Amino acid sequence: MQKHKPVLLIDQDDVLAEYIKGVVEIFNEKYDTNYTTDDCVCWDLVSIFGEEILELMHQPELFRNLEPVLEAIETFQRLYESNLFDMYIVTAAHPRSVEAKYEWIRNYMPFFPQNHIIICSVKHMVKGDYLLDDGMHNIIDFREAGGTPVIFDRPHNQNACSSYPRVKGWRDFEKWIINECYPDIHEKYYEIEKEII
Repeated sequence: MQKHKPVLLIDQDDVLAEYIKGVVEIFNEKYDTNYTTDDCVCWDLVSIFGEEILELMHQPELFRNLEPVLEAIETFQRLYESNLFDMYIVTAAHPRSVEAKYEWIRNYMPFFPQNHIIICSVKHMVKGDYLLDDGMHNIIDFREAGGTPVIFDRPHNQNACSSYPRVKGWRDFEKWIINECYPDIHEKYYEIEKEII
């Protein structure tokens, strides 16, 4: 009988793609302001930018043009191609942005199957072992549903509860998840990684 592979659920915005950075850039350009991502210290962007942000934050072009998060694509691909995990991208999306979010994944992650992309606002209803996310509502709900959430470090979740695992970036997550799920092959995994790099 084949051993169950850990199921990893990975958020898209601000975990794979630099969403807040993209929002800040288009807001600054439109309104001649000079906000930075460090100013976004809470989930509620309206409280930071005002109601004007609502017309910008779901534009399809915004999602098509987001930069990948540092080391996200190569680390995600390495984990996916290791065949150690069953991986899904689970992302919430306004109806206007769904197609653009799919296009972003196709563009930056052509190796990843489209049928492993789940558009879902209620992420704790998706069956998985681990959730990597920046939104604390998702983190809390996933823990309450019995999964293991991992906080992807962002300015807007800095004051969040420290009882959850937290990673500073993709390389940090890679080390954490390999140690968590496969401590017996940890050294071997990184020997293979060195050969790839």
